[in-house]
Amino acid sequence: MALSGVQKTVLVTVAAIALVVGLTVNKALRPAPLNEAELQAAGVYLFDAPRPVPDIRLTSSTGADWGRGDLEGQWNLLFFGYTFCPDICPTTMAELRQLTLSLPEEDRRQLQVTMISVDPNRDTPQQLHSYLSFFDAGFNGATGDPGELARLAQALSVAYIEPDTSEENYLVDHSGQVIMTDPQGRYVGFIRPPLRPAELSQLLPRIMAKAD
Repeated sequence: MALSGVQKTVLVTVAAIALVVGLTVNKALRPAPLNEAELQAAGVYLFDAPRPVPDIRLTSSTGADWGRGDLEGQWNLLFFGYTFCPDICPTTMAELRQLTLSLPEEDRRQLQVTMISVDPNRDTPQQLHSYLSFFDAGFNGATGDPGELARLAQALSVAYIEPDTSEENYLVDHSGQVIMTDPQGRYVGFIRPPLRPAELSQLLPRIMAKAD
């Protein structure tokens, strides 16, 4: 049956309205664009181009092999610290717990936090596992050969000083930034301390969505 002129006009009008509504909804759901000032205010620094991560061999807190391949398939926040650290490490891990638990569930599933030990002399996989279990946030850990650890830290611009392990209760000097890698296992930026979980919980989903 042929449509009348009025019916055609109605259909065109409905289609136009549907298109406008669709574009409006899409714009509303799209993450707001990131700007440099906003990122820096939250301590986030993103590179213009991702940087490679070397294929190293460490051991995870579960006792399995851990390497570059473990960074692939999800976003990662890497923190270089150690379990006997008296201040910055427990503070940072608690802030990372606060951050991850405040993310939307979908984003939380796409993010893995891993603590990489700069004290492999004391931080066995079992020690790391016990320490990370305290935070009850699904955190992973990695430890192992000092040479492999140093190679990874150098590639990610993380500084630490190997301690005199002959001293009792020695401390390890290390930087406190949190490294960000993308689902392709590439180094894309870092977060400077002190962490700001409230601001980061708003920014991280937008960073993750922007790079999809």
